Amino acid sequence: MIRFVLPFLLFLLFIIEGTWFQIFIPFHLDNGVVLVPRFTLIAVVLIAIYRGAGSGIMFGVLVGVLYDFVYNELIGVYMFSFGLTAYISSFTIPAVRHSNWWQMLIVFCAIFIFEWLTYGLYYLIDYTDIYFEQFFVMRLLPSWILNGVVAIVLLYPARLLFQKLETYEELEQR
Repeated sequence: MIRFVLPFLLFLLFIIEGTWFQIFIPFHLDNGVVLVPRFTLIAVVLIAIYRGAGSGIMFGVLVGVLYDFVYNELIGVYMFSFGLTAYISSFTIPAVRHSNWWQMLIVFCAIFIFEWLTYGLYYLIDYTDIYFEQFFVMRLLPSWILNGVVAIVLLYPARLLFQKLETYEELEQR
């Protein structure tokens, strides 16, 4: 039963991103700013920090495939971006697990890398025609702030969850 906790939470965050968030905060604001929630990305990065590169990449690729099928016509862009971002953010020293500041820095960097990577891939294959300056001001910066606030809120409960999962796994191995 414990092994289904993380997939269930990722799926729940994916549903919240696509439904509830769109009800309370519109996708496009009146001034052209686009807020894009990346709650599952935050969770995947925290999984990569606490559980290691293998788990982070596996969950990242699975969530990326789900994103590709639901939100995109191009299969593979989100899968690659989620997987690579999880891989990059998983190279952490054990002291990072005990420091909220390091975790926040890694999450902020991962959000930036993910958004920049997906934009770069779309621009490279000529799927988007907006310039980086416009992308940075209208989408990346507002989404970065939104997801940073959500990451601050999710950080402590995630730490408690991963500590409980480690405790249960130790009890199962006895």
